[in-house]
Amino acid sequence: MLFTSYEFLFLFFPLVFFFYFVVVPKPLKLYFILAASCLFYGFWSFKFLPLLLGTIFTDFHLGRMIGQSTNEKKKKQLVVFSVVLNLTFLGFFKYFNFFLDNANSLLSLLGQSHLAGLGEIILPLGISFYTFQSMSYTIDVYRSKFKPYDDFFPFAAYVTFFPHLIAGPIVRHSEMVNQLSESTKKSFNVELASRGLVYFVIGLCKKILIADNIAASINPVINMMSIATTLESWACAIGYTFQLYFDFSGYTDMAIGLGLIFGVRFPQNFNSPYKSFSITDFWRRWHMTLSFWLRDYLYISLGGNRLGVTRTYLNLFLTMLLGGLWHGASWTYVLWGAFHGGLLVIEKRFNLDKKTSFVFFQSCLTFFLVVIGWVMFRAEHLDLLLVWFNKMFSLEGGWKLLHFSARTRDRFAIALVVGMALVWFCKNTTELDLKFKAFKPLAALLAIAFFIGILFLGSDSPFLYFQF
Repeated sequence: MLFTSYEFLFLFFPLVFFFYFVVVPKPLKLYFILAASCLFYGFWSFKFLPLLLGTIFTDFHLGRMIGQSTNEKKKKQLVVFSVVLNLTFLGFFKYFNFFLDNANSLLSLLGQSHLAGLGEIILPLGISFYTFQSMSYTIDVYRSKFKPYDDFFPFAAYVTFFPHLIAGPIVRHSEMVNQLSESTKKSFNVELASRGLVYFVIGLCKKILIADNIAASINPVINMMSIATTLESWACAIGYTFQLYFDFSGYTDMAIGLGLIFGVRFPQNFNSPYKSFSITDFWRRWHMTLSFWLRDYLYISLGGNRLGVTRTYLNLFLTMLLGGLWHGASWTYVLWGAFHGGLLVIEKRFNLDKKTSFVFFQSCLTFFLVVIGWVMFRAEHLDLLLVWFNKMFSLEGGWKLLHFSARTRDRFAIALVVGMALVWFCKNTTELDLKFKAFKPLAALLAIAFFIGILFLGSDSPFLYFQF
């Protein structure tokens, strides 16, 4: 169920809101929000709900066993089992066919017969996100960061809480501890709900008015990139750069807004990433909950910067390489991760991640490199990537917009210009929230923005990060 769907906006959310704050007694609110979150997930496919709940149930009990054990060897075995089990499920659903296809390609080159496949494997919605959240809990219990849950239901409600379940933010237990349970004991908070509504409407407008209008123009051209002009290839690259940001940050704003309405504060996930002055700075600002998760649970586990300079560079590169693979089973994601990993190593090696008096040029170069990276990220396969790059850097491709639809061209230009202005010259949503004051004109503006967004709603515009 999409946050931007009519089913969510006019059926699911109003009913959940009404029952949660008006009908359900406070002692039962936690169970109600767990049931509502399971229904939200089941709206996509109930057959994968047992996998979600099974993952949560297993990690809950492993966390308890780790917390109760005094044997360090046994505790380590339990946390390793949790990590291996979680990654096995994630790997099977997300990467089995990818590795099988590549293995069969290699066997073909060697003249050997192919391995048998399992047919199409459907990727469970949100598995990359809820696996990281559930797995990080057992790791943190092992690291003695907090005591394990005694009750299954608060833990299950934390992992399944519907605002962040499908595409993040990746919320750790330490960031949610007691928040959800405490919120069920409190009455409706008008100030928090008002702030949440601001987040939600801003996110809705980012998605519907900017991201979707850009996508409607560039997707057909990307699909015919072999005949696109040089100008069109760059327009698609820059357009996708802004589409992805407004799509994903829009979803995040909506998720944060929904959390606030229920009295729960999620961590910030974006901090004006296209204002970055280096790739290192970019990763402090882009998908921050994933960046910090990779740092704390992968980079540090590999040894971080504790094992010498060469090993530090290797750990940094491997972290980004695996971060790229986390996004999807494709060589283009691996290449994107390697590209960013290589840039981070170069910046660290030559101390290029510091602001200088040439910060404007640093920012321009960083943005250029990010755009190049997003082309790798968007290309569905290596053949398309090579064609796209060839068009971008060819001197013979032409500088006309021949294949952009006349129907969408003006909307693309307006959405792109507005997007650039918002990204480079305006405060981000978190900065606006810090200065939030509820007043009647703001309510009127939000209502207008909401209904404009509703007018532009489409039935086939899922959030980009749902595929991960």
